[in-house]
Amino acid sequence: MQQATTAKRTARRGSAKKRALVRGEPVVRGILAATLEELASAGYRALRIEDVATRAGVNKTTVYRRWPTKEDLVRAALLSVTDEKIVPPNTGSLRGDLIALGRAIVEIQMSPVGQSIVHVFLAEGLDSELMAIARSLRAVQESGLRAIVEGAVARGELAPSDDPMLPFELLAAYLKNKMIEHRASIDEAQLARVVDVILLGVLRPGVVVNSAQREST
Repeated sequence: MQQATTAKRTARRGSAKKRALVRGEPVVRGILAATLEELASAGYRALRIEDVATRAGVNKTTVYRRWPTKEDLVRAALLSVTDEKIVPPNTGSLRGDLIALGRAIVEIQMSPVGQSIVHVFLAEGLDSELMAIARSLRAVQESGLRAIVEGAVARGELAPSDDPMLPFELLAAYLKNKMIEHRASIDEAQLARVVDVILLGVLRPGVVVNSAQREST
């Protein structure tokens, strides 16, 4: 009888402890980390919230309460990776900001989590629901990138443009081509060189492109 009572008390304490953890930020991080692991293991199509909950050690209702759909959960997990690493820099110069941003992208891409995510994206295809989620994340990140452009315009480094995202798109495209398609590493010197090409071009100083040359391209 006494053993049964003790067991019940232990079970109640365990349940109370689990409820306290579920409400805390560590459990949120654990669920998002489990989502990334499950995404890398099963892929997006086969991912189930029940399996994520099991991997995270929580009840599935805990996951559903915060993220009602698989799309919501995966979006939050992917955003947790970029939010932690890609913080809009403020180095005082556009060149410094682009290099810092490129450094963060390289760090994510070269990490085990980043490489796993890339493999999943490639397996799912360009028209997949996962790619639609990725595109929605870019819209979230653009506000921070626009702040970098606004700072550069205010400092007189850039003229106002109808396409303020162009420097970031060029940098991201270069890094994607090198690291994903060619599986090459990017060092600091190479990153600085590509930023300089984006900002200054590849022509020698003093070379002027006239209107006729521009029209022929």
